[in-house]
Amino acid sequence: MDPSPRILIIRLSALGDIIHALPLLAALRARFPKGHLGWIVEPAGAQLLEGHPLLDTLHVFPRQAWRESKLGALRGPLKDLLREVRAQHYDIAIDAQGLTKSAVWGWLARAPRRIGFAAGAGAGELAPLLANERVTPPPEARHVVERNLALLAPLGIARPEPIAFPVHLPPAALGKADEILADPDGRAAPLVIVNPGAGWATKIWPPDRLGQLARTLAETRACRVAVAWGPGEEPLAEAVLAAAGQGDAVNFKARILPPAPGVYALPPTRFVELGAVIARARLFVGGDTGPTHLAAALGVPTVAMMGPLDARRNGPYGAHCVTIQHATPRRAPLWRNHRRWCDPLTDLRLVTVEEVLAACLSALERFTPSLKETTQ
Repeated sequence: MDPSPRILIIRLSALGDIIHALPLLAALRARFPKGHLGWIVEPAGAQLLEGHPLLDTLHVFPRQAWRESKLGALRGPLKDLLREVRAQHYDIAIDAQGLTKSAVWGWLARAPRRIGFAAGAGAGELAPLLANERVTPPPEARHVVERNLALLAPLGIARPEPIAFPVHLPPAALGKADEILADPDGRAAPLVIVNPGAGWATKIWPPDRLGQLARTLAETRACRVAVAWGPGEEPLAEAVLAAAGQGDAVNFKARILPPAPGVYALPPTRFVELGAVIARARLFVGGDTGPTHLAAALGVPTVAMMGPLDARRNGPYGAHCVTIQHATPRRAPLWRNHRRWCDPLTDLRLVTVEEVLAACLSALERFTPSLKETTQ
């Protein structure tokens, strides 16, 4: 095989799924150090890949233009993207998303080899027809990370051990984290981050419970518990802070996180800036959402409360992660139909503060043994 092939990775969205595809990038670069690696992604996920040292080319898929065009007609920004992709003369396209809108780009790129999932094995719609090398992951590849890596089999690449998550945090993001966590004397309380939001309401653990958890961690472990939030999630963060007894001290425009133990709102951040803050945390607690998967990829001890999707397939990945899920018997085989078949809100309400607290305390003891209880 050509030692320097030109390979296009296709994973358009979402943030957590892009993170789960990063080991694919790491394995390809390790196998083809002189190859040309490109990635096509939607604008929201581009910040995770901009300036990535393992990537040669980043193509940004104009999501809005695709939605507005009739039958995805290639005009305007879409036509520009097509020209840009074809100019790279890719030999191989790897579709890690398995939908028509992703698989079509391997075909439009005129890549001679188009690798994707087989029908019923992770691909839907027209994706199996647009691939000419179809992969069925082995039964032991249960998690989506492992299933993505199975796409490397046609290239003769075995699953790497250990699996690497090459998260790229640009210098500007690291600088922003230094500003937020300003600690000139090195005496700030240990940092725990809780994240109440998620892309679907069905993935949100009751914020009053998260607030109770945050207050307990701050009081019994002398931690700074920072509430992370994204655009439109201010009401969730406010509910967490109110339940933690901090409702009168909400300041979403603060620039610096106080160094003393307590529960606080993080200042506004971009996703990669939040990642740089998370990287300095002792513990991350959240639901099935991008920041949770980012924490796991960064190696931060993570406790996740999972809703409608099977944690064994879609949960945060790694031995340093704990997932708590009260599954209905029918969810596992019907996870694709979670919106229609499941009542995940009921499942998440079965997750108690006590069991999440126990998981958090266990993680703190396991990964930071020097952090002891400050009140008995």
